[in-house]
Amino acid sequence: MFLPRVLRWVVVVPVGLALTACEGATPGPTSAAAKGQPSEPPPVTTAPVDSSTPVKSENLPSATTPEPTIASGELSADVRNANAFALKVLARAKKPSENAMVSGTSLRHALGTTYFGARGPTAREMAIALDLDNDPKIAARLARAELDAWQDTKGSAELNIATRLWVDNDFSIQPDFVKTAESAFGAAPQAVDYAKPDDARKTINTWVAEKTKDKITDLLPQGSLDSQTRLVVTNAIWFKGRWEFPFPKSATKDEPFKTDGKKSVTVPLMHLTDSLRVATEPGLKVLELRYAESQLSMLVILPDDPQPSALAKLEANLTPEKLDKWTGALSTARVNVTLPRFGFRSGGVMNTTLQDLGMKSAFTEKADFSGIADPLPSARLYVNQVFHQTWIAVDELGTEAAAATGATMRTTSMITGPVVEFRADHPFIFLIHDAKHGRILFAGRVTNPKS
Repeated sequence: MFLPRVLRWVVVVPVGLALTACEGATPGPTSAAAKGQPSEPPPVTTAPVDSSTPVKSENLPSATTPEPTIASGELSADVRNANAFALKVLARAKKPSENAMVSGTSLRHALGTTYFGARGPTAREMAIALDLDNDPKIAARLARAELDAWQDTKGSAELNIATRLWVDNDFSIQPDFVKTAESAFGAAPQAVDYAKPDDARKTINTWVAEKTKDKITDLLPQGSLDSQTRLVVTNAIWFKGRWEFPFPKSATKDEPFKTDGKKSVTVPLMHLTDSLRVATEPGLKVLELRYAESQLSMLVILPDDPQPSALAKLEANLTPEKLDKWTGALSTARVNVTLPRFGFRSGGVMNTTLQDLGMKSAFTEKADFSGIADPLPSARLYVNQVFHQTWIAVDELGTEAAAATGATMRTTSMITGPVVEFRADHPFIFLIHDAKHGRILFAGRVTNPKS
């Protein structure tokens, strides 16, 4: 029985995806470079479009296809869809009692790149699972608009998003796929030699480490690539921002943090009293902590009930509509903030999560990625594994703040009314998002700052 082999996907806040052809795959028509030459990366081979072998690329943008116009309503809908995906992934991340963080943006960029090469039921399922537009031309334009929006809103915060296609020397990919990947995500192709899988793995991991400032150094584990690998897609996101209103370090104290309503751990709790935007809703509070000179901010969603079941229920029922309602209710008040200093790594295999969301055939021999590679049976591809890894550190200065910063002085307006107490000394949800458009960059939960 013929069995196409694998499309490996490694997703992190750097995200990676690897595609492998079936056993005994026929190499592409032209070798991009001789095997075993570690010097300059060879050019990537793209297959000519043969009229006798249709590739069904009519839905992909090309040099002769006019780009569709995107209405503002479509952009707003894409933000809601992206947020829905991020929240659904967070709700399925690890055990509800464990710290976790995901980047729906990173997952969508890596998986979305491959969506442009999917066809038939595979494409339809991916569009549903990733909450992407089912018209690939619109999806590609929305992806480009999203990248531009991140650059417009980051301000002085550091935000770098990069995508790369790592193509085997002897494998040919469809030119329309390359065009779309480059136009939508800036995903430039680079040739590597998967006949030496460990060397290829190290090359890709080095790129990811560079893009994430050495916070993710082993994205692709040993054994994740082999001589049948044909394509790896990596996405890396790096963010660093300092608070608009830093927490004074002198106010940080070791205090109890309730982990399950009864048990507690002693951790550094930061304290700040300032004029901040906050909302009080039934059963919870929402606090916005803005990053300096940027339209990015962190939302902290704190249930009133410290029991883990309360956080799990909140997370399971969190939707973009509720989030819009809560952010719309934010107003400036005098707030006493207590927030733990925290940092952790999070990650795991995402196959089950994506299958639960409807992306099923992509993981089977029925997958159709003929828009990426020659649709002959010998070159069929499917998804093997999707990995996702993240890293975060939050302290008095910000999120992954620099150790040395200049002190600033400012004036504050007098806010009348009662002081709002926002004491996050028990599990909470945090979202790093674009406050202008509402798009979520990272979504996470903190259940034990000491873990």
